[in-house]
Amino acid sequence: MQTDNLAKWLFNHSGPILRHRVAVEWMGISGREKERLLQESLATTEVQGWLRLLREAKAIHGRTDAHAENALGKLLEYGFDRNVPALDECACHLLRIPLGRWDALVLMPFLLRAGYGEEPPVRDWFVERVEKLHATACLSSYDFFLGEDETARVPKAWREKPIYRDEFGHAAGYALPTCYDLYALAYVREFPAITDYPEKRERIAAFLGDTRFQSIRDGYGWDKENRRCYSAGRVFLACATPERLVLFADLGSRIQAARESAWFREAEEELEKYRSAEGRYLFPASLLKEREGYHLYAGCHMGLGEERRRGLGLELESTFWMMRIAPTPGYCAIFPCCVIIPTSH
Repeated sequence: MQTDNLAKWLFNHSGPILRHRVAVEWMGISGREKERLLQESLATTEVQGWLRLLREAKAIHGRTDAHAENALGKLLEYGFDRNVPALDECACHLLRIPLGRWDALVLMPFLLRAGYGEEPPVRDWFVERVEKLHATACLSSYDFFLGEDETARVPKAWREKPIYRDEFGHAAGYALPTCYDLYALAYVREFPAITDYPEKRERIAAFLGDTRFQSIRDGYGWDKENRRCYSAGRVFLACATPERLVLFADLGSRIQAARESAWFREAEEELEKYRSAEGRYLFPASLLKEREGYHLYAGCHMGLGEERRRGLGLELESTFWMMRIAPTPGYCAIFPCCVIIPTSH
């Protein structure tokens, strides 16, 4: 089934949230009809609930729906950004919250996708982050962990665990690509504040796509000042894991170097197993989890408002995600919904 026919099928059978996304991304609907579909999506109880959670969010990083990373991430998956006043009114307060290093690492990629890349805190953070990751990629080294003879000062309880070297771990602000970094790179295609950004983006994606990076299973950052270690292993890094297979395939589809990597090809092959004779897809519910939890860490909140207990809900959502990951001819999945930050400073 061609993209146009799939889009029409999705549009005709979907609820308000998914219908709005399909109309915008594949059907080119604009003007009054686009606005009507947007308002129908915004009026749903589900969207209103997430907007309330985002408006009231005070903590950034955590696994509950009330944490900003999950509430904002969910609304972005519903197709909203700062150009939608309802979202902007609920998200703009996040620009004023003082952020530590960790919270900035978590929150800024979502703000970038939402269209806040011109805001100084977001812009400055992304410039520094890309330069740091590009420097790591240029090392072309995957020797990330301390050797056994280098762990004498590490607290005894942690010595048997893989501890990042200073240049990669806590002291360096985690100079390895994280799942949050992949999210940012996937949704920012051009960024004039960074020299040669497209090339640097591809270089970083190629580095994290290498099998030596993807084979990482665990890792800990060592905070020498407080003499403790922090878990920052495979889930924290930009490694494709089974629990977030669809989410990472969607992110990887937007970057050429990622699409060419072994992990992406394997993910695509796995997802193709769920294609029907009609050209639609029906993933197991475990691949599109809709439950409380970390959106990026665990691939939670992958639902798009469809009723899955009856009817076509799971098939509609599966087909939508796969159309973005592995497009049929005539549709480019590398750049849909990517953010291009204009030059204005």
